[in-house]
Amino acid sequence: MERKKILITNDDGVESPGINKLVEELMNIADLTIVAPDRQKTATSHSLTIEGVLPIKEVPMPCGYKGFAVVNGTPTDCVLIAIKDIMKDELPDLLISGINLGANLGGDILYSGTVAAALEGLTQGITSFAVSLDSFSLNGHFETAAKAVAKIVETKEFYKNLLQERSILNINVPNIPYEELKGFIITRQGDLSYQNYVEKYTSPRNKNYYWIGGDRPPHEIDEETDSYAIAYKKVSISPINVDLTNYRLLLRLKKLLSELKL
Repeated sequence: MERKKILITNDDGVESPGINKLVEELMNIADLTIVAPDRQKTATSHSLTIEGVLPIKEVPMPCGYKGFAVVNGTPTDCVLIAIKDIMKDELPDLLISGINLGANLGGDILYSGTVAAALEGLTQGITSFAVSLDSFSLNGHFETAAKAVAKIVETKEFYKNLLQERSILNINVPNIPYEELKGFIITRQGDLSYQNYVEKYTSPRNKNYYWIGGDRPPHEIDEETDSYAIAYKKVSISPINVDLTNYRLLLRLKKLLSELKL
């Protein structure tokens, strides 16, 4: 069987434990190319570097593999550089973004550089996954997420129609040992969103500065949602796409259009 060519990226940087554990798990079943930021780029969403240059360097990763680090690049920058240059003569069969430090559930995906990288892969015609672990600890169970992803990668029928459906898989994994997982479940994006806050401080020179943070509320009670699945020890798989249209509201507004006059 021909080995898959997989492009791996993330938003936590090329040295993060998540991407390294993913590489360790997949290196024996696929040919891997790693192109990732050289530093933490979380919550950069789908941003591109328009002003400034993007140097790139080949670096040894903690897992022993060699990867490309894009200096100060965003996840989307990394995907474009990989597809438009590094892999242009032999495009990847699959793009995997992750494993992210922290879950990407509900409204998180609007901020997520991890999910944005997968969506950029989709727009470039590459079947793509985003993968996140429900832990912000560097010592989290990334091996659990890596093994779950490997199972999905090896089940080609599961994702062979993603491109024609114009969708990616957003995969979230509980932070528990692999043996404690209760299985896979197909979910929808929930409504869970961080409760953001802004803390204001004043420097000794009387200048104001701010710290932005957020607290995640409890999981949802809807059993079809991604956050519910994580709370009950299941791997959440949500098909999502770039179309943000509210179709129910679209139809209602069309009926009301006659009332809108210039």
